[in-house]
Amino acid sequence: MAEHPQRRAEYRTEWVPPSADERPVEASPSSAPVRLYMTSDVRAATGLSRTHLDFYIRESLVRPVARTESGYLLFDQQEVSLLREIVDARRNGVALRDIREKIGR
Repeated sequence: MAEHPQRRAEYRTEWVPPSADERPVEASPSSAPVRLYMTSDVRAATGLSRTHLDFYIRESLVRPVARTESGYLLFDQQEVSLLREIVDARRNGVALRDIREKIGR
């Protein structure tokens, strides 16, 4: 019985912005390629724990734009930027109610 080669996961300790030549995860046929981020990339980019990111998703402050076939949530650059603004506002003491009003969600 032949063994399948094992895939080795690569883990990054800090977030690195994607290079311009990286191939997008998913793209719509009518527009330019869109870079999508998995939750681990979003957490690394914002410094949030999984629990905190899940909270913002449950509260609909950030919304995943797609799911993989395996069920992983995917976010676009606009949602990642919005989440960074939310995190910065929270660190500056802005209430969630005020943030929700500002972003209209």
